[in-house]
Amino acid sequence: MDNIKLSVRELVEFVYKSGDLNSKVMNADRAMEGIRAHKLLQSKMGNNYEKEYFLKHDFEYKNIKFNIEGRADGIILEEGHVIVDEIKSTYIDLDMIDEKYNLAHIGQVKCYAYIYSLQNELEEIFVQLRYYNLDSKITKVFTNKYSFKELESFFYDLINRYIDWAETVINLHKIRTETINNLQFPFDNYRQGQRDFSVAVYKTIKSGKKLFAQAPTGVGKTISVLFPAIKSMNIKNNSKIYYLTAKSSTKNIAFDTMKLMTEKGLKLKTTVITAKEKICFQDKLDCDSESCPYARGYYDKLNFVLINTIKNDCLFDREYIENICKANELCPFEFSLDLSYMSDVVICDYNYYFDPRVSFHREDALKNTNDILLIDEAHNLEDRARNMYSPEIVKEEYLNVQKIMKDVNKKINKELKSINKAFIKIKKDMEETTGIMESLPSDLVNALRRFIAECEIYVNDIKQKNIPDELLDLYFKSMFFIKIYEIADDNFCFYIDFISGKTIVKIFLIDPSSILKEIEKQACSSIFFSATLTPLKYFRYLLGGDEDDYILKLNSPFDNNNLNIMITADISMKYAVRDLNINKACEYINKAVSEKVGNYMVFFPSYNFMNKVYDIYKDLYSTENLIIQSQNLSEEEQEEIIEKFHENRNVVLFTVVGGIFSEGIDLPLEKLIGAVIIGTGIPQISFERNIIRDFFNDKFNRGYDFAYKYPGFNKILQSAGRVIRTENDKGILLLIDSRLCEYSYIKLFPEHWKNYKKIYNITGIQSNNQIFWKEG
Repeated sequence: MDNIKLSVRELVEFVYKSGDLNSKVMNADRAMEGIRAHKLLQSKMGNNYEKEYFLKHDFEYKNIKFNIEGRADGIILEEGHVIVDEIKSTYIDLDMIDEKYNLAHIGQVKCYAYIYSLQNELEEIFVQLRYYNLDSKITKVFTNKYSFKELESFFYDLINRYIDWAETVINLHKIRTETINNLQFPFDNYRQGQRDFSVAVYKTIKSGKKLFAQAPTGVGKTISVLFPAIKSMNIKNNSKIYYLTAKSSTKNIAFDTMKLMTEKGLKLKTTVITAKEKICFQDKLDCDSESCPYARGYYDKLNFVLINTIKNDCLFDREYIENICKANELCPFEFSLDLSYMSDVVICDYNYYFDPRVSFHREDALKNTNDILLIDEAHNLEDRARNMYSPEIVKEEYLNVQKIMKDVNKKINKELKSINKAFIKIKKDMEETTGIMESLPSDLVNALRRFIAECEIYVNDIKQKNIPDELLDLYFKSMFFIKIYEIADDNFCFYIDFISGKTIVKIFLIDPSSILKEIEKQACSSIFFSATLTPLKYFRYLLGGDEDDYILKLNSPFDNNNLNIMITADISMKYAVRDLNINKACEYINKAVSEKVGNYMVFFPSYNFMNKVYDIYKDLYSTENLIIQSQNLSEEEQEEIIEKFHENRNVVLFTVVGGIFSEGIDLPLEKLIGAVIIGTGIPQISFERNIIRDFFNDKFNRGYDFAYKYPGFNKILQSAGRVIRTENDKGILLLIDSRLCEYSYIKLFPEHWKNYKKIYNITGIQSNNQIFWKEG
């Protein structure tokens, strides 16, 4: 017999959830306050009160075995009768709440009462619904008596309204299971290394562990992880795949791969989540139902559209979601989240799983311990995680909002003054010098908490129609700052900085490994993969792995002789001397790009140095077909440059290591035949990088490697990876920096770099290139 397991809350919300999308907010402190309020009200109920009473009802109905469970806030055993108690904390004015305020609330407690009555053979029972206002500390109580027959009728009315969806879920799961079993690898043959990769992914998921895999370009990473992950879904019951990416281009590749398998007969529901600011239909991102028609009545319209979508289709990308939401006047972002909850595969940015500002908002969609995480281009996750958990607050922003709110709200204005005062004290204590603080001063933390509390009252006041954007922005920033402050441990530090006349206090995540490990515990298995995870053990540690998690290093499937790798042994690009070597670098660049006419990219360590080199290069050599990338390149300008590589065969692009042209760019065959990389790719020396260096010096005695060398070398690998994209590609790679000839770097080289050649002069590069291209 088919089985459906769900909570009482899921059941009643499916039937009763209605109304608008709610743009009103409750911060983490207030959520905790709500939990404390529950406990406080429970503690006052006396010895005849059984709190957190677990209820479970297993039964068969219309050939389906239902497992429905939930936890009532309390059962009150009084002489002669029983009361089922449910507590809801709120910031809504209690005068606006009546018994019909939220049918899901009363429905939830009536379900608990039915199950309790059934299991205890009661003919009648009382239900008590208590609303507790978090601001006024006042409670409003609704109490009703129901007969068992009334509750039974109510309960089965819910089940009857849910049954169609239950049958749909069962049928879809059967189809999913069958098509997964029947799925064959969608290509005639495995590429070199691809089968080994797929087997490793399957075994890792089966064992519930993590895999860190370096898979060079050409292995076919996307199908190598998706295919075995899908095949493993029938082993891991109720599993969902999250394909997590850092770039839109890799999202598209993942979706196209799912589309390919769907065309081969696979029936999995796949949703692509697009950022709210990109997919929003409105000119201004305003989710208030009064100003957004797509938020208005969202839940009234949702179920019909969602059920039909899931029943009839499998692939939900941005275009699909936009079309269906326009036709039904639904918010496309929220609809994509609701679709993802019902999907088997979710393709989205890292932040939907790792960033607390996003993932915390839809915890219900991330509660499945059988989730399978596939983390693409995983080398990006280290710094992304640092950014996600490193909030900052700026003194001048609070001063600006203080001016706006001065005559609007005295309480908010008062707390803004307190925050400013705390900033001034920190500046004085730190002698207006950038530096690490032992802890955040309590007066700043307390002032921020009070500011958040006053803002929440103001923001959620229905009388407020025109809330300043500056206040809302600062409110959310302050909430997040306090949220991270509460979880900050020895892997974080606090520092103050002074930039461009601004005073900044920042919580900085130095070591993201513990944070990522904790999040990854939500999943049954995590697969981290990239062409550049060097060294693998470094990434295994920083991305939350354990020593017994697996690592895999695959060789390039392409002929090593198709890439002519040369390293200049006679010229250093150390910061202290590189300006002195610009002329020599120009000579090397020109010789590399002129020996054979074609398209080349030249990668520099920074925009500043690129411009310095260009100023000299243009006086020495022709720049007729040379493009110099501007620092703030728009998407349209980026596409224009890429188009030039597609259409022409004599383009030279000056760009930067680690920039937009370093990864995610695919220019096979003659569209790109060479790259020149200047320097070792190390990040610019900075206060934060030095914090990382000192931290890992103390921890592993490897500070420079963790802060500079390893991140830099992976950027070199990414840039170099633009040259050879297919088995028929042929090209050159010139590395201009003698430091790359040192053993500490050579030992990091991938296997397909082992045939590198040291170059000592211009003649060396000329002769090497002539031989290489002649042999081609």
